[in-house]
Amino acid sequence: MIRRNVGTILIVSVLVLLLLIALGIARTIGHLPELAIYLTEDLFGIILAVFVFERVLAWREERRWVAAKKWMHMILLETIDDLLRQLLPAAVPKEETDGETTVYEVTGTRVHFGEVVAYSLLRLLVGPEDKDFQSHVFWYAKDLESPRYASLAKTALAEAREQIRDTFGSSARVMEADITAMLMNFEQAIVVAMGHVDSAISMRDEQLEDASYLDEESAKQKIREADDQLAFTTSIVLESVVSSAMKPKAWLEDQLHRREDESPFEYLQVSNPTR
Repeated sequence: MIRRNVGTILIVSVLVLLLLIALGIARTIGHLPELAIYLTEDLFGIILAVFVFERVLAWREERRWVAAKKWMHMILLETIDDLLRQLLPAAVPKEETDGETTVYEVTGTRVHFGEVVAYSLLRLLVGPEDKDFQSHVFWYAKDLESPRYASLAKTALAEAREQIRDTFGSSARVMEADITAMLMNFEQAIVVAMGHVDSAISMRDEQLEDASYLDEESAKQKIREADDQLAFTTSIVLESVVSSAMKPKAWLEDQLHRREDESPFEYLQVSNPTR
């Protein structure tokens, strides 16, 4: 930093010195007005080149990456929504009635790439901020059988993390700082969750090591308690993952919805289906 500042000061000093010399010579030979005109023209040309042409080139460079950036946003949003689909139930039964509580739905809004419908957006109706959210995940884990659910969740987390890392590797140049920070936090939450799920699975296995020595009824009771504990722990861990996914999901959806009112010649747009 100091070397850069010294270099800048030296360059400015040399330019000022040359300007003073030119002014002195022009004044001596009586051509000061002509020098003022030439300096004005040169200054205008420099300003035009630096502040106008540079902005135009920067704008053109940004436009080159618009389609790639939109495609990247869609892939990231699809990655997050696919993870939510695998971790959450679409609906859970209500305790008081025979009805159901819908946890998420696939909306009618679709993401297009050219003429191809590439993806339908997922909308959470019950989110991590709701008091019943964790109990819904707990119910889903028990419904699928907690060891199976924990294994499926761990696989889904690993796949989402791999996709995010691949996107970092291939699209870092076009990623905005905001979404980069959000995804880094989200990936860290996934890594932590995978470790906790592994620990919960190992704890269940340790609890059941002596189950074979028990009578049938006691063994079933011990397995049931261990499975319930695994489902409860996993539901808490995955609730934190879903919570950390909400911020990048909202940001990505906002980026896609902003394209609704743009030119129909855009490569990627979000629109309502007509059929």
